[in-house]
Amino acid sequence: MGNTKLMRYTMISPKTGEPEDIECSVADMEVLKQEGWTMVFTPNKNSIISGRDSSGHSGGRGTDEGWKDNLRRIRDLNPHSTIDV
Repeated sequence: MGNTKLMRYTMISPKTGEPEDIECSVADMEVLKQEGWTMVFTPNKNSIISGRDSSGHSGGRGTDEGWKDNLRRIRDLNPHSTIDV
């Protein structure tokens, strides 16, 4: 086989409940998840999640009516939906 690329993950140990930085392959990370380890997601500080300013309740320009119409249609087709437009 070729080179296996190692990635760095922060995962919570099932034994201690503490986060640990682990460097392993994706396949090894999947094995850890099956053993009870939990992934910790930390978004990049420059990601769209933290830099959001143009939709929703963030104080930006707001969500356009076309998108709201789409959400209303989805809500109306799903009786148990909790979508609030």
